[in-house]
Amino acid sequence: MTNYKRISIYLFSIMMSFSFIGCKKGVLVEEQELLARISFRAYSGESLNIKKISIDGKSTKQDGATFQFFFNKKDSTEVIAYDDKDNILIQQRLALKLGANVFGVYPKSPLDPTLVVGKNPLEETDRIEGTYQFKILNYNKIISPNGEPIRLAIYKGILVYDEETFSEEMVFEEHPLVTTDLITDEIPDNYIELPITTFYRATVLDKDGNPLLKEGQNVYIYPRISALIGYKSGIFYLPNKEADVIFEDDWTTLVDGLGFELYDLWLKQ
Repeated sequence: MTNYKRISIYLFSIMMSFSFIGCKKGVLVEEQELLARISFRAYSGESLNIKKISIDGKSTKQDGATFQFFFNKKDSTEVIAYDDKDNILIQQRLALKLGANVFGVYPKSPLDPTLVVGKNPLEETDRIEGTYQFKILNYNKIISPNGEPIRLAIYKGILVYDEETFSEEMVFEEHPLVTTDLITDEIPDNYIELPITTFYRATVLDKDGNPLLKEGQNVYIYPRISALIGYKSGIFYLPNKEADVIFEDDWTTLVDGLGFELYDLWLKQ
């Protein structure tokens, strides 16, 4: 074989090698760059004001009901969602996959309207017919100055007619229907479940189950859970406010203490 032929074959081999390597690199880049379609839905049914999102610094506006992105495949990606005034609604690391990515969201708290991607805080359970199913959050600084967890001993009340005074008196049962798990400003996993009736009163307990005293007085919460009529479940919250009633041997309650009404309903379904 002449030297000319040997050189030609050698150069051809080198060119084919570079071509092969280039193809492999092209395939590798194609595998890294994936097309994702991203959409968000609110568990509690309200409309979301998400107008654009950013992934790894690249932004896109809404295309119908979804946002489309090419992204590099990795364990998680920082996703930032904005409203129509460029306020940040979501800033969270999320795992993306090729194709459709649907994320359920809910407000961070009753005091913070920004959104969180996570499991449904009103996830359905096997509810007994004829009961209320709800959760409670506590933001009250009189009851929990430093965010201390509390429990509630919830009593059922009935109106009893007094023939001597010709009036009705509220009487609460001697034993609580329910003593709750710990209540904080974080969404609990478990629901409180109570029979559907009109009157309830809850004695506030400390985390160990002892009556919580404020300046020697008991603390009571009066939950208006009838606000859940027509809904499967909901989350109430006790805002930071003064006591609604200060009882001093009140003839209708015959108790001393601070009384707080619980009627603020945050999420419902």
